[in-house]
Amino acid sequence: MSMMNEAMHDKGEKKWWYGIAMMIMFCVFFLGMDFLMTGKITWSIWPVAAVLFFGVGFTLLNKFGRE
Repeated sequence: MSMMNEAMHDKGEKKWWYGIAMMIMFCVFFLGMDFLMTGKITWSIWPVAAVLFFGVGFTLLNKFGRE
C-alpha cells in the first residue's frame, strides 16, 4: 500500500539524468523541425549546440560537482 501512496503523491526525487533527457528531447525537436522544413540540417546546429553545451554541461556539473 505504501508504494501506491508514493505513486499517487509523487514523492520521488527526479533522477540525475532527467535534465539531460529533457535537453536531448529539445535537440531532437530542433533537428526534426529543421530537417522537415529544409530537407537538411542548416540553422538548428546553433540551438542544439547551445542546449547541449549549457543544459547537459550544467546538469553534469551539478551531478558530479556535489559528490
